[in-house]
Amino acid sequence: MGSRLAAYRALLREIRSCGYRFCTIIEFAEIDRSAAFDQPVCLLRNDVDSNKTGVAQMFGCDRDEGVRATYFFRLSTIDRKLMDRIENHGGVVGYHFEEIASVAKRLGLNSRAQVDAHMEEIRDEFRRNIAQFHERTGRIPLAVASHGDFVNRRIGVSNSDLLTPALMEELGIVADAYGDRFHRALDARFSDFPPPQWWKPFDPVQVLPDRPRSLSILVHPRQWTCNPALNLWLNGQRISQEISWRRRAAMTERRNARGPTNADNP
Repeated sequence: MGSRLAAYRALLREIRSCGYRFCTIIEFAEIDRSAAFDQPVCLLRNDVDSNKTGVAQMFGCDRDEGVRATYFFRLSTIDRKLMDRIENHGGVVGYHFEEIASVAKRLGLNSRAQVDAHMEEIRDEFRRNIAQFHERTGRIPLAVASHGDFVNRRIGVSNSDLLTPALMEELGIVADAYGDRFHRALDARFSDFPPPQWWKPFDPVQVLPDRPRSLSILVHPRQWTCNPALNLWLNGQRISQEISWRRRAAMTERRNARGPTNADNP
């Protein structure tokens, strides 16, 4: 798949031509829900799952078109210089978290019950990673969004399940991109999707003539920029991680089936 940045630019222009104001997730959190918007708003969100070069190119499009967005970085995709550029342009940088998946892969957890049994450990890891994000970027993330990993789909547990209002308050988190408060306030939500579908549930351009007053669009660099070497490496990593997780999950199942051993109860 070649670069689709021209199509991305066209999308941004189309949204603006329909009278939309782009705002960040933090700004949207502060909009008075009881009052009508002065103009329809679009929340553009970029989840930086892997391709830092790609998101830099997409940010270039955003900047050139006068668009401000919210960018969520995993610990593995942190780029402090790019984050500084995004915030200097008026965008927001947040944390793309994945602690349930990380712990599940490390311990071989393969059910919701097993995840629930380790939830405090998972939340402690989230606290440590928020601190690491702060240390590496010089900023405390006010906004977070859960990353979707293959293991989340396998066991049917979202990374966002670790969040509670108390935990968010403790860590100074203002906005959760998947929180009910945001979803209830949005009139239309769209996400890019692998070809040939391209969009889920459908192309957002189709809804623009109806002018929903609040529109959310989620994009990922991998769907818009060309980096076949990185994609091949990521696919290999994904296969390797699943093999490792399945092996650990099988070992966990065997231990559970045996029950406590003398080594467990000296």
